[in-house]
Amino acid sequence: MKTPLAIILLAIAFSSCGKNNVLPPPTLNESQAIAAAQVTAAATSVTVTTESALKSAISAAVPGDIITISGTIKLTSTLQLLNSGTSSAKINFTGGTLDCSGISSGWGVKVNGSYWNITNMNIKNSPDAGLVFQIGGNNYVNNVHASGNKDSGIQVYNGAYNVSVNNCTSTSNNDTQNGGENADGFACKLSGGAGNQFNNCTATSNADDGFDLYGQTYPVKLTGCTANSNGIGSNGDGNGFKLGSSGLSVAHTVTNCAASNNSPGWGFTRNGNAKGVIKYSGLTGSGNAAGFSDL
Repeated sequence: MKTPLAIILLAIAFSSCGKNNVLPPPTLNESQAIAAAQVTAAATSVTVTTESALKSAISAAVPGDIITISGTIKLTSTLQLLNSGTSSAKINFTGGTLDCSGISSGWGVKVNGSYWNITNMNIKNSPDAGLVFQIGGNNYVNNVHASGNKDSGIQVYNGAYNVSVNNCTSTSNNDTQNGGENADGFACKLSGGAGNQFNNCTATSNADDGFDLYGQTYPVKLTGCTANSNGIGSNGDGNGFKLGSSGLSVAHTVTNCAASNNSPGWGFTRNGNAKGVIKYSGLTGSGNAAGFSDL
């Protein structure tokens, strides 16, 4: 049987339409979007209640993960955050309490990775510093409370850069083994990297200083921070804000900060940092043993 011409033409039209609807290969931007979607899809959200589950989640963390502590976890060794997120997909670590009293020696939490968000957490009773940013950068801290640690509550040093510490408190940290010589509320000292800042943080009743920038060669910004009643250690310097050390000329910026009842030190001291280089405004306080400021 002969096929009518109209049917042949109709078949050709459908065939042509099908070919025209074949999608082109993805562009570079589309490929990047697909890759980003795959990373997001691989991210997980997990809630942990034990040390083993926590350390497993931390060691396996990938960009975009959310790791939440429920309740209190007692650590028996330092918790090490070694993996890294990305600028568009940070690793999120949040919630609960880390009781570091089971650690025989060393820091409570060590951060060597980059692009972490660490939020809404208590870190206490470490035999050394509570939370330490050792290397890496672009890490964000918010609403973390550090207390009862045997060195500084929260510390940035050794090249760690672009660490932003916000709305945190650090209280009653005391290295009794040294007579309180080292335990600050917050520290960015001993060669921290560039771009570190503390915003709206409060240091109270720590053995040494409230905020300590000793040996810090890159400028640090402190905004809206408060230091009260620091220097409780017998060997503590007892400054509210220690803004440098001898032989340095570093233009730290201190804005709208307050220091009261720190002893035996100053409310605000350059501690040997070059005279006139520190940028400051809106400073307040009273009752500091050595005086309000020597800036």
